[in-house]
Amino acid sequence: MGLKGRKLARWVIGVGHRDASLKKALEMHAVDHATKDLKEGVREADMVVLCTSVKLIPEIAEKMLPWMKAGSVLTDVGSTKEHIVEQIRAIIEGSKTLTKGVGFIGGHPLAGSEQRGIAAARPDLFQGATCILTPAGRDSRSRGIVKSMWEALGAKVKFLSPEGHDLIIAFISHLPQLVATSLVNTLRPGQLAFTARGFRDVTRIASSDPSLWRDILLQNREALLEAITDFQKELALIKRVLQERDSRQLFTRLKRAKDRRDSL
Repeated sequence: MGLKGRKLARWVIGVGHRDASLKKALEMHAVDHATKDLKEGVREADMVVLCTSVKLIPEIAEKMLPWMKAGSVLTDVGSTKEHIVEQIRAIIEGSKTLTKGVGFIGGHPLAGSEQRGIAAARPDLFQGATCILTPAGRDSRSRGIVKSMWEALGAKVKFLSPEGHDLIIAFISHLPQLVATSLVNTLRPGQLAFTARGFRDVTRIASSDPSLWRDILLQNREALLEAITDFQKELALIKRVLQERDSRQLFTRLKRAKDRRDSL
């Protein structure tokens, strides 16, 4: 919708597996053409953006790379990068005669909500958002094309290694998802009915798709375990401060968090 609204693409093809979603995409003018046929969807495309679960991204890429035309560019929006980049680069390097010089740049726009599907789409979703790109190799042409697309959609582009991306995202996205999930699961019977806005704000992302998040958390397991360890240390410190009735230290932790959060 952002590409079409800004006239950045001559023709947008939506590829999916559910008729209802494809019909809705056409009704919303998010795409010019919709199909369930992967080959039909990608064979004339200058750029293909994979927007599916992180578990499926390499699998779908392997199927469609031989059908993409020479000189085209592949990118994705998955919230893990090391596994995806390694898998797709291996496919391209191992099948150069089939992939015909197709470029690949891993990507992850930090935007969206706990909702999923075409009904939650907005043309201004990426305006002001950060988009992380994780190029591997020296394909400056593909890197420039993908960077230009995200900047044209209003995003601020940053480049990181796949490993660097996964560690940062483990702390700022994947750990919060687990914390929100754990907060909801910690409630005792009958307490949910008394929750107010504060609890609902803090746990909003616990409403996210469980199957989507299962794959993300398992794929970024090592970095996420680091984040969990650091979080446990902070929680243990707060627990000790409460046990010792240490008012000064408790205020220090609260004030530190407030100052850091206010700086956002």
